[in-house]
Amino acid sequence: MAIKLIATDLNGTLLHGDQTYNQALLQQTLMALKQQGIRLVLSSGNQYAHLKQLFAKVTADNLVMVAENGASIYVNDEQVFDGSLSASELAQFVAVDRQQEPLKSSYLIMVGEHGSYTEIGAPQALITAAEKFYDNLQQVTDFSVVTDTIKKISVSATPAHAAQKVTKLNAYFEGRLKAHDSGYGVIDLVTAGVGKLPAIQWLMQRWQLTEDQLLAFGDGDNDKPLLQYAGQGVAMVNATASVQAVADQVSELDNEHDGVLKMIQKLVLS
Repeated sequence: MAIKLIATDLNGTLLHGDQTYNQALLQQTLMALKQQGIRLVLSSGNQYAHLKQLFAKVTADNLVMVAENGASIYVNDEQVFDGSLSASELAQFVAVDRQQEPLKSSYLIMVGEHGSYTEIGAPQALITAAEKFYDNLQQVTDFSVVTDTIKKISVSATPAHAAQKVTKLNAYFEGRLKAHDSGYGVIDLVTAGVGKLPAIQWLMQRWQLTEDQLLAFGDGDNDKPLLQYAGQGVAMVNATASVQAVADQVSELDNEHDGVLKMIQKLVLS
């Protein structure tokens, strides 16, 4: 069956290492996809505000954005899905969970609808790195003063220990919240049922699509479920061996050389 939906991760996949991309080729690809009735979904842990700014010069009504690791879905700048933490989930997290292991000694960033927030005392290196991905990053005395709607909570971790920490977090929360390894030493906590794959499945149900109509690209462990679910899952050539092992095929070029867009040209538009 013909491809009708393409979903791609951003960091390490569509984006170059410096957060840039081939704007002309992306615009050209989107226009060609539109002629065939195909939508392109950008799926990321980044804030929607950051994604909107990053892709501001790209114009296409078949471009969909999944932000905050699935907590927000936007179609034509309209939010069609909101998976924010509930008021009770956030209150429980701030008053109780924040003080427990394995969170007590971790640096956190709360990612909200209007800004992002970290506690005073976070290392400058963390703040500098976070400012590349989260807009309007503010330092607060305590998370209890934050009144914003929170989409996700990012937990710092060393890349070597991220998988172990994800396991510990999911055991602690017992389904109340879900931890996802977002790569690069970042773990995202979202409300139960939220994630990159659930977001794509939600869109597929909305548009009455099946798995064999989905083409997906990724490079990290958190992309594995989507690569396995898609009718065609493509791992980046720069992905780890374990990610490549679950994919149907591997891209010919890496993210620095527009591997995603070149594969779309080959698999769908040629």
